[in-house]
Amino acid sequence: MVSSRTSRLGCALVAALALMIPSPLLAARDDSASGTDIEVIAEGLSEPRGLVFGPGKRELYVAEAGAGGAGPCAQHAILMNACYGKTGAITRIDSKGVKTFVKNLGSVAGPIEGMGPHDVAVHGRRISFSTGFAGAPGLRAQFGKDAEKTLGYLMSVETKGGHRRDNVSRVADLVAFEDEANPAGGPVDSNPFGVLALGNRTYVADAGGNDLLVVSRHGRVKTVAVFPDRLVDFGGGQFPMNAVPTTVVKGPGGDLYVGQLTGFPFPIGGARVYRIEKGEDPEIYAGGFTNIIDIAFGKDGSLYVLEIAHNSLMADEPEGALIRVDPSGDREIIADGLVFPGGVALGKKDEIYVTNCGVCFEDGEVLRINP
Repeated sequence: MVSSRTSRLGCALVAALALMIPSPLLAARDDSASGTDIEVIAEGLSEPRGLVFGPGKRELYVAEAGAGGAGPCAQHAILMNACYGKTGAITRIDSKGVKTFVKNLGSVAGPIEGMGPHDVAVHGRRISFSTGFAGAPGLRAQFGKDAEKTLGYLMSVETKGGHRRDNVSRVADLVAFEDEANPAGGPVDSNPFGVLALGNRTYVADAGGNDLLVVSRHGRVKTVAVFPDRLVDFGGGQFPMNAVPTTVVKGPGGDLYVGQLTGFPFPIGGARVYRIEKGEDPEIYAGGFTNIIDIAFGKDGSLYVLEIAHNSLMADEPEGALIRVDPSGDREIIADGLVFPGGVALGKKDEIYVTNCGVCFEDGEVLRINP
């Protein structure tokens, strides 16, 4: 277990995407019991979420959801009294250090957490990223015209020579797509989260819409898969639990794999990883996880599962964990005691990089974990 160095800041339970803040950040960076060494390679980030390596795995890009701003402000169903600002960013980490690569991105935040850039993907010279919102177009409009142009989108920026080549482009308005198509049915709610870039297509796991979408380079959106509610035991009866898909990756054999956070009541062991074959409904690949926020595959086919709360988001003090599932199915906890981690990426030699405290406005980190 990794110990803490600051007092608990508090926690808030959200509806579709539950992100609570207990804070302690990590202090002890070596888990002597498991032999896991944890090194901080970036700190002072604002709600770091997903992260990905660029070509050649020489640089690491991190999505920072930001801390909102001065407004416009409105009442958000999840964030409570929230305000808009341009505090989101994409940060780059390489041998030269840590530097903001794209700044002044849209962000909306309440007193405890925010939404903005949620995940980032790289294909060639194109960097794509999702911006979250969790709501319908009418709610988004209450945060002003800038919010309508920046939140709930798949966005991209072109690069050349490791530098930005032009301005950020809006590829697709996924909140508008949810409003028009609503593939999973139920209330209109879109919260674009995990992204995966493959050629001219980008896949987006919509945590609010409970579906997997694919977006062409020209912005055409199609539904790849829908993840329906499941009945789970709660309060002496059965409760319909949302799927809340948060991550999508390409796995061995070329199939897509999607991890789910699950919605309320966030049962321990209730989260699954689904495999999606072309033209087929999602099938369960692995289950028994809790509140998955991201996944990744290693070179040997091992599946790395990052849980935002290994002991459930309903726990008094949720603690994140990273689990490795080898090709035979055996499981091992690589690191625990994480504080609301937001994303996982593997380096050239399967070194593990994790964003920590993805709901901290100023104290987010990127960790390198060496089992």
